Amino acid sequence: MAEAVLKQKLKWAGVTGWRVTSAGLCAEEGAKMSENAKKALKQLGINVPAFRSKRVTAELMEKSDYIICMTSAQREAFFCMDKAFVVSQLTGEGEISDPYGGTLNDYIRCSHEIEHACNIITNKIISGELK
Repeated sequence: MAEAVLKQKLKWAGVTGWRVTSAGLCAEEGAKMSENAKKALKQLGINVPAFRSKRVTAELMEKSDYIICMTSAQREAFFCMDKAFVVSQLTGEGEISDPYGGTLNDYIRCSHEIEHACNIITNKIISGELK
């Protein structure tokens, strides 16, 4: 959901030159987005992309300028610590909950957390705080 939301926020803001992708530590390679995630994104007015999950790789981390983790536990798993940030470090707010396997309400709640964080991150990109 975070990839879709941030891409859409950047597009709406007219921001170009940023490539946004998501990958998980324990993601099932090639899995489709869950129906609850799709429904939560639609409620935000976010275009639901054709999405297939992928795992984090050393190559992906090497190519990335920023690695934004939802939780501090995720960040601790990365070797590119100078590039890896917990979303709370960028937003000044809390970590993002993981709705995996949860109810539609869990996904909706998470999508709102993601949207709020992406609004802050988009503003930091626009202001030049993130380059």
